[in-house]
Amino acid sequence: MHRRIAAFAIAAVLAGCAAEPPAPELVIGLRNPTVAFGGTSRFSAERFAGTWETVACLGSCVRSERYVQATEGVYLRRTGDVETPFLISAPGVLREMGGDDRLVVMWVDEGFRTAAIGDADGRWAAILNRNRKPARDRIKAAKEILDFNGWDVSKLRVVK
Repeated sequence: MHRRIAAFAIAAVLAGCAAEPPAPELVIGLRNPTVAFGGTSRFSAERFAGTWETVACLGSCVRSERYVQATEGVYLRRTGDVETPFLISAPGVLREMGGDDRLVVMWVDEGFRTAAIGDADGRWAAILNRNRKPARDRIKAAKEILDFNGWDVSKLRVVK
């Protein structure tokens, strides 16, 4: 009797396993989606506002971008002729108004001279600096932050 119950239990477990669909294959592009990341608590809308130069990036990046604080809690991101409004939804997290894009400022140095930023979907990330000649120690720190947050820093390219 015990053998029949054990055989039935094993058959039920095996049948249940066979019915499970295979797990979807994890695709890791520019960023590992299993690594959690978020905005820096050091973020300050007033101090982050202004022009930033892209010194290195992953994915599709622009050479320069400007962040303008339109009202309290609303930012305008200007890249070339394109202006996109963003709400500050959390420290270092900017959510596109009327859209799905989220920008995440993962790190900024104390002087707000260098920043590590990326989109929440993992399509692009960049190291931004206030001018074209960033300090090496801050660039190194920004790379380490990108790496810590799941970005493939081996694919970073310098923007000139």
